[in-house]
Amino acid sequence: VQWMTAGRGIIHQEFHSEEFSKKGGDFEMCQLWVNLPKEHKMVKPTYQPILKGDIPQVGIHDISVKNGEGECSAENAVGNVRVIAGSFDGRIGPASTFSPVELWDVTLEKESTIELPFPENYNCILFVRRGNVAIIGKDGTEKNVGPQGVALTERDGSAVRLRSSSRDTSLLVMAGLPLEEPIAARGPFVMNTWDEIRKANVDFMSGNFGQ
Repeated sequence: VQWMTAGRGIIHQEFHSEEFSKKGGDFEMCQLWVNLPKEHKMVKPTYQPILKGDIPQVGIHDISVKNGEGECSAENAVGNVRVIAGSFDGRIGPASTFSPVELWDVTLEKESTIELPFPENYNCILFVRRGNVAIIGKDGTEKNVGPQGVALTERDGSAVRLRSSSRDTSLLVMAGLPLEEPIAARGPFVMNTWDEIRKANVDFMSGNFGQ
């Protein structure tokens, strides 16, 4: 995971390796933008290189096991959660954030029904990288989300319950405390007002970007 905090301005370039350029093949990436709170908009830019070995991995179990029908163990886990930011089942992710953020890479290896706990006031987004899931509402109704689909949840519960209908299902789960601040965005700039957007453009064109 490459975690960059743009703060008061940074210029960067994204590219894959020279070896991949020569050989080609499948390449998958997901770029996420997380808005900074107003008070931290102008922090010094930082970069967090998060290696695979730095990311805790936690087994996840079907709700039948969680509800007492057997013991939770590595042997009967239906998948795992890689905790990139926030926490899951007591394991804390390595990413440093400026507001409460949860970012989990979830893999379900078996057809199963699981629950993902969240504070009630968090926004939550689920992105299905591959496979299929059904999100189960409080009344038991299900809404299916297929590969490359996105689901936005409502802030009226403390968990998201979902059922995987295919093996090797992969999800990105993103959640966070709403900032409740105005947003002005244009091009690569995200600020709170249009005056701030204009100032960011002037700084970039005049060579003061990041100062």
